[in-house]
Formats: sequence, structure tokens, C-alpha cells
Amino acid sequence: MGEDVGGTRPSSASRTAGSLAGCRCKPGVGRRGREFRRPDSRVAVAMFFSQAGARPRRWEASQSEHKKWVEVFKACDEENKGYLSREDFKVAVVMLFGYKPSKIEADSVMSSVDPNTSGILLKEFLDIVRKKNEAQLYRNEIRHIFTAFDRHYRGYLTLEDFKKAFKQVAPKLSERIILEVFREVDQDSDGHVSFKDFEYAMNYGQKGRGT
Repeated sequence: MGEDVGGTRPSSASRTAGSLAGCRCKPGVGRRGREFRRPDSRVAVAMFFSQAGARPRRWEASQSEHKKWVEVFKACDEENKGYLSREDFKVAVVMLFGYKPSKIEADSVMSSVDPNTSGILLKEFLDIVRKKNEAQLYRNEIRHIFTAFDRHYRGYLTLEDFKKAFKQVAPKLSERIILEVFREVDQDSDGHVSFKDFEYAMNYGQKGRGT
């Protein structure tokens, strides 16, 4: 099912609802397939979320943030090697983000570093941290939009939630179209759109827009 989501409700629900007027989608193939059935479905999902106002944005670090990132790099590079090893990087992530990166994340980062170096250089580290902050900001925006639809704070969305949102700004939109859109986002077809369903549709929509 869905997960609990909190936070202040933004005013994006009506804008999100209105963006889907006229879009016709087919039911998705389920989360395991990780695909939407038809190209026009991707377009509809992209329109849905792009109009909601959430999209990846470049994170511009302040001087204090930049200074903190450099200090963390130096603190984790205890031997003054000039780079961070795999274990150094894990410690740095804990210090900055409060969690230990998984093996998959660590492998991905280490495979992307300059092969001519022995580890993650400062410049690479700063770029990694910036991108992680951008991803975190983007996910928070998705959560705010989800919360705007979740009128009863249940942690998931029902078809009725979708209908109420659309009724405010697109009262002439047919229930059939709303149902098709709901089924598209409801990846596991359980009648509930969890935050993970919603987030996946958002990311897929951005992918479809070429962002």
C-alpha cells in the first residue's frame, strides 16, 4: 500500500488536475514491467506532472554549503590522500545525508570516477553531493504534490481523490478519462496509488520529456 506522507499542502492540486484534460491513456503493465503500454501514455503522464510544477532543477550551493562539503571531504580523507576511497565516501554520505549508502550506490559512484585516479577527487565529490541534493529536492516536490491530492492523509490516493481534484478545475472531463489516467499511475492495480507509484510515474514522465 502507500506510505505515510506529511507536510504542508501546496496549492498545486488544481493545476495538476487541470493539466490532464483531454489526455487519453491506457492501463499500465504493472510495476514489475516498469513500462507504460503505449507511447501516448508516456506523453499523458509527462503532461500530468510537468504542469504540476515539479521538475529536476540544478542545485546552487551557497558558500556555507560549499564550505561544509569541502570540510567533510577533508575530514573523511584522514590520510590526506587527496581523494576518498570507497569507505571514505560512505562515511561522507553518512555525515551529509544521515544514511549509509547501499552497495549498489557505492558501486555506481566508484565506477563513475576517473579511472586514472585512485578514488573520488574533491571536484568529483562536490558534483556528486550537488546531484544528490538535486535529487532530494525533486523528491520533496513530488511528495508535496502527492500530499495535495491525499486529502485525507491516508498515505495513498484513491480514484475518488482523483475525481475530486479534477472536479474543481475540469468539471466537464469524463470519468472514463480520469479512470484511465488513474489506472496508468496505479502500477500494481490494487486501486491505491502509493507514493512510490506516484513517484515512479513522475520520473517516467520526466524521462518521456527528455529531461
